[in-house]
Amino acid sequence: MDFRILRYFLAVAREQSFTKAAEQLHITQPTLSRQLAALEEELGVKLLVRSGRNITLTDQGIFFKRRAQELLDLEERKEKS
Repeated sequence: MDFRILRYFLAVAREQSFTKAAEQLHITQPTLSRQLAALEEELGVKLLVRSGRNITLTDQGIFFKRRAQELLDLEERKEKS
């Protein structure tokens, strides 16, 4: 897992839409969907509930969102120093 995937996950969590997140990230929606499915498989947990066009976070997704943001914040601080 790399920081790019964390950014992808956070974009989907924020937008609650693969389509809107993909547009914001300048990647295709199928690519984004595959990347997050691979992330869920790697972690062995379901992070997102996909129901039609609506996306919601599972309890594990909410926890992961906090941790992902913390990691990206730490990475940003490291790059500034």
